[in-house]
Amino acid sequence: MLTLILVKILLAAAVGIIIGTISNRRTAPVFVIVCMGAALLTIVSTEYFKIMSFPWYGDPGRLSAQAISAIGFIGTGMIWISERNEVEGLNEAASLWLTAILGMIIGVGLQSQSIIALLVVLSFYWLFDLVMKWLRRRKTKTGV
Repeated sequence: MLTLILVKILLAAAVGIIIGTISNRRTAPVFVIVCMGAALLTIVSTEYFKIMSFPWYGDPGRLSAQAISAIGFIGTGMIWISERNEVEGLNEAASLWLTAILGMIIGVGLQSQSIIALLVVLSFYWLFDLVMKWLRRRKTKTGV
């Protein structure tokens, strides 16, 4: 059991590093902490109610729901209006929220699903980057 928990924590750290590095290198440690924290919170909430002999007594989902609210609060602090009146940090906040959810998926024991979701996210980042480069080249060539 202890080995499985360690694997979950290390996988959560790896997922946090990957998404954090892609999103913003400066805040990558925050992504690691959030992903690991969400995984630990989910592990604690599910294991605690297994130990208790009263599965009907509590709802392990409540703790996870509060974590999502907390991440929303933290994400709000990452969003601001720049001097050019443009919204900044929205992508980073959404990535942090997704990282927390992936941590919860890992914590509940769905490691393969979290890896699939991570691959989908990485594919999206890669595809979006290609489209943006293509649009910039097109704009440079046409001047529009």
